[in-house]
Amino acid sequence: MALTYREMLFLSLFIGCIFSTMGFFLAVFAGGIDQVDLFSAGRVGLVVGVTASIVIFTYGAVSRMLGYEKAQPVDRKDTLESLRSILHPVELQAVSNNIPWSVGRHVTNSAGTPTIDLHEIDIRGADTIVKILLQNRDDLGRVRLIIGSGRGSDSGGVDNTVAEHVTSRLRRSSSSHGWQYIEKRSNIMLRPMGRPPSKAEWIRRFVIGVIPIAGSLAFAFRDLAGSASGASERGFVFGLIIGLLVTSMMASHRDRTG
Repeated sequence: MALTYREMLFLSLFIGCIFSTMGFFLAVFAGGIDQVDLFSAGRVGLVVGVTASIVIFTYGAVSRMLGYEKAQPVDRKDTLESLRSILHPVELQAVSNNIPWSVGRHVTNSAGTPTIDLHEIDIRGADTIVKILLQNRDDLGRVRLIIGSGRGSDSGGVDNTVAEHVTSRLRRSSSSHGWQYIEKRSNIMLRPMGRPPSKAEWIRRFVIGVIPIAGSLAFAFRDLAGSASGASERGFVFGLIIGLLVTSMMASHRDRTG
């Protein structure tokens, strides 16, 4: 769920307070506890906290403004029914082979993610499921496949041959179809790799975020660099480079909605 600007503001201030406290104590310990300069330590903490708040709020606000956190309602029922529809041939195939696998019982919605349970399916049906998923990639988002914690059919889990065949095929083919392959002990998550921004989108995002992010980091590192000869200039340049890198990362955000 997307945060409102007010919520992002309070969150950034809260995190800024944490960073400020950490910066204060680090400055105290760095300067030695025998001769504590509370004014300098407080200044360091304030600079660190304010900078963290500005960067976090700017990052979140620009993300929301440009639609990174789209709060578009997703009809989970329609998504599930669509997946069941394209997998209906697998059920017909299972029925013809006297296999008790059906889309009604084995294709469900688990924590908001369409989930395909491979229990009770044979290797032919599992192979068909993988083919259908890859063929219909453009119409699918995130999908989970249950490969079973026990694996072995004697223990009631997914058949070893089925699980190994599915993991092998998806491990090889998922990335070329725009899915990130995440394998766990009991399931496989196919997560959209995301659409990279166009050049125009990247430039627009960078221009909006570069001044507050790069500027705040540049001045923060300048103030934290100390009073030695040339230190403030080097700190400013270093902070500016870090700011440009952070802004570039923000501008390169991928749309993972599909």
